[in-house]
Amino acid sequence: MISKAMLRLLPAVIILACTVSAIAQEEHPFIEPAEHARGKRAMKMATLVQTSGTTGRWETIDPTMPINPVHVALMYTGRVLVVTGSGNDPDQRIFTAGVFDPNTQTIRTFTIPWDMFCNGMVVLPDGRPFVIGGTIRYDPFFGQFRTAAFNPGTETFSPTKDMAGGRWYPTATVLGNGTIMAISGLKATSATTNTTIEIYTPATNTWASGGNAFPNVPLYPRQNLLPNGKVFESGSNANSKLYDPINKTWTDVATTIFGQSRDYGTSVLLPLTPANNFRPKVIIMGGGPGAQNVTATTEVIDLSAARPVWTRGPAMVAPRVQLNATILPNGKVLVSGGSSKDEDISTAVLRAELYDPATNTFAPAGSMEFARVYHSNTLLLPDGRVLAVGGNPERKVYEPHIEIYYPPYLFNSNGTPAKRPAIAGVTPSTITYGSTFQVRSADAESIRSVELIRPGAVTHAFDMEQRLVGLTYTTSSGYLNVTAPANGNLAPPGYYLLFIINGSGVPSVGKFVQLK
Repeated sequence: MISKAMLRLLPAVIILACTVSAIAQEEHPFIEPAEHARGKRAMKMATLVQTSGTTGRWETIDPTMPINPVHVALMYTGRVLVVTGSGNDPDQRIFTAGVFDPNTQTIRTFTIPWDMFCNGMVVLPDGRPFVIGGTIRYDPFFGQFRTAAFNPGTETFSPTKDMAGGRWYPTATVLGNGTIMAISGLKATSATTNTTIEIYTPATNTWASGGNAFPNVPLYPRQNLLPNGKVFESGSNANSKLYDPINKTWTDVATTIFGQSRDYGTSVLLPLTPANNFRPKVIIMGGGPGAQNVTATTEVIDLSAARPVWTRGPAMVAPRVQLNATILPNGKVLVSGGSSKDEDISTAVLRAELYDPATNTFAPAGSMEFARVYHSNTLLLPDGRVLAVGGNPERKVYEPHIEIYYPPYLFNSNGTPAKRPAIAGVTPSTITYGSTFQVRSADAESIRSVELIRPGAVTHAFDMEQRLVGLTYTTSSGYLNVTAPANGNLAPPGYYLLFIINGSGVPSVGKFVQLK
């Protein structure tokens, strides 16, 4: 493992396999020389066919990331928006973002008008990634009050209405009616927390008051919309909260067993399916007070209970801070990255694991090649693989290598590719709540589940968007009659990946549909 002292001696020039803007061709300090990395990848590729179908496999692809991938979001085009801004470099005065295409493995970078570093980001119902806040200044950090929406078709940002106050490290949450809740973040005029809540209405491009945050609200609070329309907040604070958007009030829910702050841990709303009566459960993992004294523990809470309480979950393979957790089409959660000491690649946890909500257990998921610490991200791709990028152990130093995880469901037990069911078409492609739509597939009779997964928008160890909603359906020869989610509280309006999964647990390639 290369020490931080050695890192400072390793300038390198990013070699791109694609066309990038001139600003992206500047020198960047790599965590590892590119030649050495290519050699390791060649050796790893020689053993890929021997990888067990029980753990999946990790693969490092050839192109490297030319900008620090601080925040990423999957768009309905299948491409990934990468937001960098100043990229944890206080001397950077040219702010950048990019679009990565997983199919062609190319990235196009471009400049942006203001510093979106450490923003909040969700995807609007019309499919545009929506950025709130960012950075006005470093040391101490002041939060940006500007907002912008990214058009996936033209791949350009357009300004949207400013917020009333600045937000650095804010959280955005899409509510059941398609409005956006903005909370927390440092103010524009001082390094103190913005304690107001603002609600954005996309149709009118306006902000309105949503009341106030609870006392001592953390930065980047981890929030999930529940099927009853309320918003559950599960960290990093130990005392979990519940927000009612109608009454604009907060109530206490439960205190974690860990009993301390889980800074830079993570939180996942587990799959909502007909089999579990759409009962909302949340799992929290890792983190620690001040991002120190990091824990390997996990906890689960059933929010449908009359008096919800946190219960112990299984321990991870090691303490993790700055970890990532991504829901897969089979309902399992890929947990990867992080380190036992914050921003310390010598304590990086390379081993990944799969959490199974049905059994409340972890299973091995192979090992990553590169340390993924602060500012690292994972994102489910439409074909069911997972993208892993980033890692920023100190200012001006980031991990440029890109890894792809192939989950076990893509393989037979002997490591050969599994035969996947296929979606021939969806009618209509825009679906409405409670309606019936048709999924055409020659594999219809072998299908055992149909589901929607909301594309992710990830930063700082938390995905502000991902959720899995199972659907009811009936089977006919050559097609499935599927019933859309009942309402926006169960599945907020927007674009989703539709997956069909066969009796062997193998998913189709996802198809984007819009839920209105």
